[in-house]
Amino acid sequence: MRNKIRNLGRMLSTPLKSVLLRMLFCALLSASFVAFGSQTSSADWINLSGAETSPNIAEITVLEDRVRISLEIYVNDIEKMPELMPEDWISKAGIILPPQAERMEIFSREKLQVIADGETSLMANLRVSEPRLRKDRLSPFAGMINPITRQRAPEPPSDKRVLYVELDYPFDGKPETLTVIPPRDDKSRSLLSTGFIAYHGAVPIIDFRYLSDAVTLELDWDDPWYTKFGNPNLKRHHRWPMMSYLYIDPREVRHEAVIRLRDLGEWVDLDLQPGAMISHEQQAAIQTIANQFFANANPVLMDGEPVEVTSVRSEFLELSLRGVQVIDDQRDLDPTTAVLGVILSYPTEKLPKEVSVEWKLFTDRVTRVPATSVDPAGPFPSQVSAGDPVHTWTNHLLKYQEQTVSPVPIGSERALKLPVISLGSLILALGAGVFAIISKGRRRLVGLVLLVLFGVSTAATRDQNILQIRNPIAGLPGDVEASTAAKMILENANTAFLEVDITRRQSDLDRFLAAEPDPGIYAELDRAINIKIQGGTTARVDAVEDVSVSNILPLSDGDGFSGLAEWTAVANGQHWGHSHVRTIKYRARIDLAEDENEWRLAGLTVLDTELLPQ
Repeated sequence: MRNKIRNLGRMLSTPLKSVLLRMLFCALLSASFVAFGSQTSSADWINLSGAETSPNIAEITVLEDRVRISLEIYVNDIEKMPELMPEDWISKAGIILPPQAERMEIFSREKLQVIADGETSLMANLRVSEPRLRKDRLSPFAGMINPITRQRAPEPPSDKRVLYVELDYPFDGKPETLTVIPPRDDKSRSLLSTGFIAYHGAVPIIDFRYLSDAVTLELDWDDPWYTKFGNPNLKRHHRWPMMSYLYIDPREVRHEAVIRLRDLGEWVDLDLQPGAMISHEQQAAIQTIANQFFANANPVLMDGEPVEVTSVRSEFLELSLRGVQVIDDQRDLDPTTAVLGVILSYPTEKLPKEVSVEWKLFTDRVTRVPATSVDPAGPFPSQVSAGDPVHTWTNHLLKYQEQTVSPVPIGSERALKLPVISLGSLILALGAGVFAIISKGRRRLVGLVLLVLFGVSTAATRDQNILQIRNPIAGLPGDVEASTAAKMILENANTAFLEVDITRRQSDLDRFLAAEPDPGIYAELDRAINIKIQGGTTARVDAVEDVSVSNILPLSDGDGFSGLAEWTAVANGQHWGHSHVRTIKYRARIDLAEDENEWRLAGLTVLDTELLPQ
């Protein structure tokens, strides 16, 4: 029988027959798609290696009693793995192959091998073999030029057809190691270009890498989080079970803690049942317990003084190379992989000089925790440890300026500027002139001297002590003036909404809102400034650009104008160590009222928003 297999291998290596066989496989695969239909797939993990774009993909999962390997074999590579072809393909191709059990024995020993504890070769069982479309695994760098190597990053094949295969490699007991050896050619080179990802149960062990040589897994059956490959280069990006982020914003210090539920259970009773999934209702109860615990778990000092947290909220997270992502659906969660993020807020009137967090959560296995400071200058990674548990941020921002709300003055074209001293001098000069005309002798001379003196004073003080009053005959402002005023009002609104403290925020709003603004203005401001992003996170506006106001009409009540405003807002929401940047174009009806020498916001109605591509 082995000779038959070898003969088959020699037959498939003949160039002409190889081409014919490939054409036949493609025809069978295309015909199968008509019967099976296309398979909808979801985005998978991404990473910098580009392995997720490889023509062939292997997903390796270690279960309690077996290793399950799912393969996506590229349509042009199927001929290299004839043992895995569906039975109906074999019969249609007219190929004589040994029975499936014998084919899988040869495949397990000579193609894709799995070895337990370095000595026991596991035999594969073929569970599934059918045509599919490859999964769409997101790779933001595909097709881009690497600035270091100047090489183009790999892209997935344009032909999405694959042979999807599921293999089980059963084992007895719980091996300490598992070695996976990819298929090799006669020169011991990898037979296929294969990207792979590995899991221990539901726990990801690595991100996508290339499976080009033998790899060995070191298994931790007590806590699969710590299962790892012997090769230190094969590890996942987010491998820490706890993380700490300290955000220093203009009006708020925010401490964000990421922790596995399994580790949190060291300090609080979460009532997790072994092997049972965590329901949506249980998740809410766990969040309440965690919020109460974290409110006092890691003390925060601001400028040397302890500060009390004003709000605590939490979110369930998933970790991937796209960053820390909020789980915003109501799925049940696996307790072995469930991760919680807790956000603690400490409002402040201005940027502090120093902030420190004493991290107190360490276990026998977690003795170090990554700690990152994020201020207006950028992120600064560090770490805390059981021996050095204090994470400190110091203000080194030399050019930072506090943002403040400023009055929005009415333009000069809508006001009369009166130089008070110069006008007084002019009146006196005119009086002196009249006095000189009607006088004689020495009195006339005095009048002339006073006329000259007051005349000089009039000229010298014409730019001093200017009194600006509203021009009673001024019409509506032009587009430029209206646009300038609207931009300053929107910038004031952004500054006011930096305030986390409601009292201070209202005080800032009162400085540029009309005395009796439209009742719905607060909701409209919140809609225009607080941008909701994934998981309910809020991104605040960093910049207001390209402001224009058109269709200017007088206010129906009082002095001022109403116009159609358009602007672009650049918003940034920072959470869990990464940023969500949004650029949004707005159209809104804006009402500005005159109040002495200032413009004040009387009304705002957002008509349309458009998220612009990054």
